[in-house]
Parts: sequence; structure tokens; C-alpha cells
Amino acid sequence: MKFRITIVSCTAILLSGCSVKVASSLDTTLTDTVMDHQGEMVDSGYVLNTDYLLLYLSAHWCGPCRSFTPKLVKYYNENQGGHLFQVLFVSSDKSEAEMKNYMKEARMPWPAVLYHSEARNMLKLQYGGGGIPQLILLDKKGNILADSFKGKKYLGPQHVLNELDTLLEKRLKTREVDPVGLSEATGQALPTPDRLAKKYIVDGFGKAKNQNMAFVNGKLVVAGNELDKGVIVEVITDSYVEVSYENNRYQLRP
Repeated sequence: MKFRITIVSCTAILLSGCSVKVASSLDTTLTDTVMDHQGEMVDSGYVLNTDYLLLYLSAHWCGPCRSFTPKLVKYYNENQGGHLFQVLFVSSDKSEAEMKNYMKEARMPWPAVLYHSEARNMLKLQYGGGGIPQLILLDKKGNILADSFKGKKYLGPQHVLNELDTLLEKRLKTREVDPVGLSEATGQALPTPDRLAKKYIVDGFGKAKNQNMAFVNGKLVVAGNELDKGVIVEVITDSYVEVSYENNRYQLRP
């Protein structure tokens, strides 16, 4: 079934009590429809393996979007985006080329929903408000914690970042030793991003046969390699190496 979505404004049809049902199926909705910021296909777990998810409805043709996106990029980079929370770009651009150019121009470090996918239409239909830029903050269960819209009133995307700030601050206070949590296998504290960054030093990046590579502790690695037992290289970009350990994601940077 094809949905018709107006570009200038999206009509919210989020009925009372249906948000959890919709969000609980996000893993199914996003199957085979997510790409990283370089255009490489990634698993839906790349988006859903964090405590908080920000859906970012935006477009290059929208002036306020172009003004806000650099602020969101800065927030993402300074607050362990991709680890403590993730952003998913849901484009309202007029073409796939415009979407990709927008991502490149704004240096978006987060993943996006494929332009030509039912998932993009569904997310806009289910979560879209009366305009863009719009942020929607979801928890792991799919509950909406904050939105740029309160009914028809536009609160703006910064309101949502303020709400996320409060949640992250509470999380770090309750987990002072380790903001990531405890190992399900051993009960011991999982390594913090800082500890992993000191243990695994990224020396540089490369590419061969359309495959990204990186030098970590002097050794050449590609996606799928294991740095240590359970520490798996998930994604390599031109600026960081993302590894997973017990379903937690870490970004290693030079």
C-alpha cells in the first residue's frame, strides 16, 4: 500500500494508545531500510541498540532545518551519539539525490532511512507533526518521551534535546562508575567509551575493493573482525571505527 505524503507538512494520525504498538515494531519496519551516513546498508540494530532514539524529520529545502542540523550534529558528537542515544534521519527532501547531498553537506554522522522505502513513508505518517524540523524522542520500548509538537503547538527540536539532556544527566548520575551498565555475563562493569578508546588506538583509515579498513593498535581491521573476545568491529567510516560489546556500541576515533 502506497501512502501519499505532502512535503510541506505531514499529518499526524498518532491515535491515543497506538504509539507503543507502532514503535514496538520499529525493528520490523526498519529491516533492510537503514543506511549509515556514507550510504552503506546497516542492520536495524545499528539504530535500535541504544536506550534512546531520536527520529529527525528534516529536509535541505527547509531553511530552519539547515539552521538546526549543525546544532544537532554538534550535540551528537559531544554527547556520545551512537552510544548513549542514536539519531535516525527521516528525509522530506524532494529526491534521493537531494537527501544524500544534504547528509554530506551537513556532515550528518547518524544513519538514515532509505529514501525509496515504505519505512520512510510509514515513519513520517505515524510520527510527523505539522512541519519540520521535527525531533521525536523514543525510549527502548518505543514510548514517545518528547516531541517537537505538543498537539498542534510547535515547541521546536531544541525542546526535545533539552528533554534528552535531562535523561542523560540522570542516567550518568545513577551510573557514576560506568554509564554503559553491567555485563550480563559476569555482572562486572562494562568498559566505558573512554576506557575502550585508551585500549584500542585508531591509527588511520583506508579503503580497498569498496571496503573500508582501519588500523587499530597497528593492525589492519575490517568490519566483522574481532579486536578481542566479544569486541566486534561493526562499522568503519572515514572518521571512526564502531565496535560492539554485549549489545553496546562504541565509537573509536583517532
